[in-house]
Amino acid sequence: MSVKPLFHISTIMALGACSGEPTPLPAVSEVSVALPDGAYLIGGVTVTENGEVRQYTRDQIKIYSNGRFMYAFNNAQTESIDVGAGDANWSNGVMVEVPRVNHDGPVSGYRFDIAIDQTETGFEQTIIGMEYEGGRLLDMVEVWNTASTATSPFDGLWTLEARESADPDVTAFSETKMIGGGHFIWLQNVVIEGEKAKNFGFGSFTVDTDGNAIETTMISSFSDYEGTVNEVKMELVDENHFTQSFTNNSEVVTQSYVRM
Repeated sequence: MSVKPLFHISTIMALGACSGEPTPLPAVSEVSVALPDGAYLIGGVTVTENGEVRQYTRDQIKIYSNGRFMYAFNNAQTESIDVGAGDANWSNGVMVEVPRVNHDGPVSGYRFDIAIDQTETGFEQTIIGMEYEGGRLLDMVEVWNTASTATSPFDGLWTLEARESADPDVTAFSETKMIGGGHFIWLQNVVIEGEKAKNFGFGSFTVDTDGNAIETTMISSFSDYEGTVNEVKMELVDENHFTQSFTNNSEVVTQSYVRM
């Protein structure tokens, strides 16, 4: 689906000082300013379906960093989690998002051309004709507020390569993690005692030059995980790999990631 750009700004070059006849103004040109990388929290959602308009509020985050995006929230309409991540490229007022993974696993064949209207506090995004469950078509406008545009060496979208854990109940474990704008998101798909489960969490993130990180959870599908402050030891192996270690139930867990 494709939508027309909603956001452009006009710039006029300053007149050069000179004697004699005044220099004529150059033609006004339209310049599209890219949305800054960072973390954004949703302020409100307006959905239009078959002429009916509904408004929602929810706890949702979206991070853009290094040509990637990820979002996450608990979806009250589906009574499940709603998480997605993939490629994000700015194109003349439109953010082109190509999802590569969601809460059910890897995805392909989707593309969203999202009109971005930058505001003083963040941005508004508009999706026209978004296909939803059962073939429903929705128009959706979301208001987003900037949480932070802080940066770190670990910013970007990552997928889990290896996990060292002695937990015998976990027989399969995959994770996607996004870091950017002083915040983090993780999505896990696991098999525990033979049962499939999918969960997420997001919150604020800080890390010092020695790789000592603090993750403060804001929202999660694990209710007892919300509000927790977690210490994580991180190491950037090279530009496209990092490891993290943390303690879980008195056990040290080490995880290795590769950049997506």
